[in-house]
Amino acid sequence: MKLSECAKTRGISYRTAWRWFKAGTLPAGVKMEQMATGTVVVTDTVTHKHAETDLSVAIYARVSSSDQKNDLEAQLGRLAAYANEQ
Repeated sequence: MKLSECAKTRGISYRTAWRWFKAGTLPAGVKMEQMATGTVVVTDTVTHKHAETDLSVAIYARVSSSDQKNDLEAQLGRLAAYANEQ
């Protein structure tokens, strides 16, 4: 696949993918090579599925003191609800 397609499937910008290619810092499972025409061809052995059951997210909440523990629980609840909706 082309570099632009790979960037879209990974959820990154084309410029980020290009920088990875130029720097040689590729994610695991990705092989990129530049053809004589200049086109960058990507072999991505990791399949990115967008099915609802395949998605994982992390949520992070914090408060400034232990006195606000109740606020932390409410914040986590809101974040979890938002993540589930998205």
